[in-house]
Amino acid sequence: MWLDQTVDLIRHGYEFTARARRERSAAESATCPRYAVTVRLLGRPATVVGGSDGVRLFYDSTVMRRTGAMPQAVAAPLFGRGAVHGLDGEPHRQRKRMFVDALMDPERLTGLFDLADDLLADALGQWRRQGGGVVFPTTTQVYGRAVIRWAGIDVPPEVEARRSEDLAVIVDSFATPVVPYVAAWRRRVVCDRWAAALVRETRSGQRTPPADSVLAQVASHRGPDGELLGVRTAAVELLNVLRPTVAVARFAAFGALALFEAPEWQQRLADEVAERGSAVAGPLATAFAHEVRRFYPFVPALAAIATRDTEFERCPIPAGRRVLLDVMATNHDAQEWDQPQRFDPERFLGTGAEWSPPFVPHGGGRPESGHRCPGELVANGLLALTCARLATLGGHLARGQDLGWAWGRIPALPRSGVVIALDEGDPAA
Repeated sequence: MWLDQTVDLIRHGYEFTARARRERSAAESATCPRYAVTVRLLGRPATVVGGSDGVRLFYDSTVMRRTGAMPQAVAAPLFGRGAVHGLDGEPHRQRKRMFVDALMDPERLTGLFDLADDLLADALGQWRRQGGGVVFPTTTQVYGRAVIRWAGIDVPPEVEARRSEDLAVIVDSFATPVVPYVAAWRRRVVCDRWAAALVRETRSGQRTPPADSVLAQVASHRGPDGELLGVRTAAVELLNVLRPTVAVARFAAFGALALFEAPEWQQRLADEVAERGSAVAGPLATAFAHEVRRFYPFVPALAAIATRDTEFERCPIPAGRRVLLDVMATNHDAQEWDQPQRFDPERFLGTGAEWSPPFVPHGGGRPESGHRCPGELVANGLLALTCARLATLGGHLARGQDLGWAWGRIPALPRSGVVIALDEGDPAA
């Protein structure tokens, strides 16, 4: 425990906490039988928690805080300085309300999903003409362009395309050392300047987005002191709507992989689209998307800091200690999920499991009152309509591509981006 394991975390990524549990001392294993293990990161000890009990502890605001929990070297390029993710108490609740209002209103989200569906239909039309396409870059552009328009940002298509790519690079490279990390920061600077200009233009009246748009809300948002957010902070929060939406493209790649490896579900989703006359918000597609988010890697762990002495699985956690919620292990816990290593969307059909403690693809708890991401409805809705559209496309996974991914690379992505081939004999080709 005296040896720092930060390099191991970077090297092993999603497997780091599992390896730490396997390698813990016999004494620690005897007293901490399931999740709890002490690791040493950035020169200080940290305790790993997980499962339903770990989720409840991690999201107990009387015991945990977020301020200072994530190292700035990671948080700054991904979230931006001053972002809502690092706030606690009333400042967090007040800032979070802006995101909840924007991202959890079903009527408002319909506009985003309709935009994305139209853009996706156009993209898949191009696939049909050229005999196939690659899921990840296609959905990066579809989601990015859709959320930029939905957010009330009126810019030329070429700007939409560039910013979508910039945001995708930030997500892809923020946790990978050296050259990719530098690339993430370069794109971060570009996006920060662009978003700050949008905020200034909105406040000065040079730009007039719809009053209920994300851009208008962010530009006019006031903090607990009654003052407008600083331009840089407002720009950061605008990007914290756009960037996570673009990041859903990684789930889309995994969703396509799951879909084409499960032909029975491909047919069920295609039938649902035909019966409903829409690819948006189908119950089967929604359940399928939830299972994609549970099953495949996205967030490996989340961080908090204990504000008072507590314990987990009989292991003491002193005040001031960093606590890591093991997201991957919790989403695949055999004591929480029936046959967790089996891909089974049925577990989300009418069960309410998407709000259960052990389902933590983007965190746990409730978005309205805690630190859970309020954009989950966006993520699952976009993923569901994408899987539904792909189900009606026909085609097959192109032969010879590398569909594997590196468990040490955060965030994960199938190396090929998932190439779909449409042969002339395919029904939709």
